[in-house]
Amino acid sequence: MVVLTTTPRILAVLSTLPASTLSSLGLDPVPATPGAPIEHTILLAISKATQSSLNSLLRGTKVYTPPPPPKPEHSPEYVALMARLRKEEERREYAQLVSRKPGDIYLDTDDEDDISPSLVFNILLSIVMCAGTMFYLTRWWTNDGLRVLVSLGAAVLVGVAEVTVYAGYLRKVRQSKDKERSKREKKEFIGEYTGEGAEPDGHMESVDKLEIWGRGINGGMRRRVREKWDKEQESET
Repeated sequence: MVVLTTTPRILAVLSTLPASTLSSLGLDPVPATPGAPIEHTILLAISKATQSSLNSLLRGTKVYTPPPPPKPEHSPEYVALMARLRKEEERREYAQLVSRKPGDIYLDTDDEDDISPSLVFNILLSIVMCAGTMFYLTRWWTNDGLRVLVSLGAAVLVGVAEVTVYAGYLRKVRQSKDKERSKREKKEFIGEYTGEGAEPDGHMESVDKLEIWGRGINGGMRRRVREKWDKEQESET
């Protein structure tokens, strides 16, 4: 048995049939809107009862696909379990963040290799391209040996320049890290995180506020903002 969708043509034919004929066809309930399901055997019976062409009734129909069932709602036990697990995960993440030493952030970055395969490839590509360019520009010279020497000299010069620039960059990065480590980190305790909602304002006023600035990710930015704010406060007073 194939279930098809109802078309306006089928609805128009059904509206012309008497109630006795509809009941004999087994239409209960009678389709009232386009897209409603109807069996193909009923379409055959309608075609015979109304002397209508079966092709005209089937024109525009599609195989009926029932809508997906609604998703079952989560039980209260499931919702409570997920809330408890979410709070425990937040507490573990916070405890791991607090227990981490300030220098661990720099240890992670220091362990990274400064020389990557892509860097070596880019430097070699620059050297080869410069050597090839010099050899091409001197194509009018009659002395091929001199052309090769000039190309090699240009390649060596470019290689030395590339290495010098990158070495200067690494030196600046190393100096910035050393300078950032030497900065003083300031912390003030405001209370223990319990995973619950925010405390009332009255409770927060009775506890010293937390101010962390100095080391860490974006530590330099926080320090500069704090120093600028301190200068503005001093100028106002």
